[in-house]
Amino acid sequence: MEAHQLKLFQEITLRYFAKLAPGEPPDLEEPFLQFGETAGQEFTSLVEIRGEYDGCLYLDASRPLLEALLGLHGEAEVSERTLRDMCRELSNVLSGNASQAFGGNWEISVPLTLDREEKRRHPLPPSAFVMPFRWRGARSFLVVALAPPGEAAAGNARRTP
Repeated sequence: MEAHQLKLFQEITLRYFAKLAPGEPPDLEEPFLQFGETAGQEFTSLVEIRGEYDGCLYLDASRPLLEALLGLHGEAEVSERTLRDMCRELSNVLSGNASQAFGGNWEISVPLTLDREEKRRHPLPPSAFVMPFRWRGARSFLVVALAPPGEAAAGNARRTP
């Protein structure tokens, strides 16, 4: 991925929060390139992507972030189920907006909820851009692991146990 493409993901994240909570933008921390597994938060939702780029986008979200989002959506129930649902919804919205921004030439999967062990076993590309952000004091990570189709397949083959 190129720098301007990574910037696009940052802008999509900012727009999401601007619509949901005007005046409360997330603090975007410095993105970095990660090789191997990222440090996981309590909830992970992964969207597989195929098209101009192959790979995935996933959200490692903290419980406080998801609880705050549930509150903004008017959801009174805060449970493991609703927290997983909120994590999937956020990863789905961000990947869908990215698909439109990249010209809509992506096929995106239904978001998968992964616990830490499932994430470790899931065939992920060997490197990813990690975009840490804080919102209302809660830190989470948007992880973008995309490569041209041939490169993504080679990376996935290396990671499969």
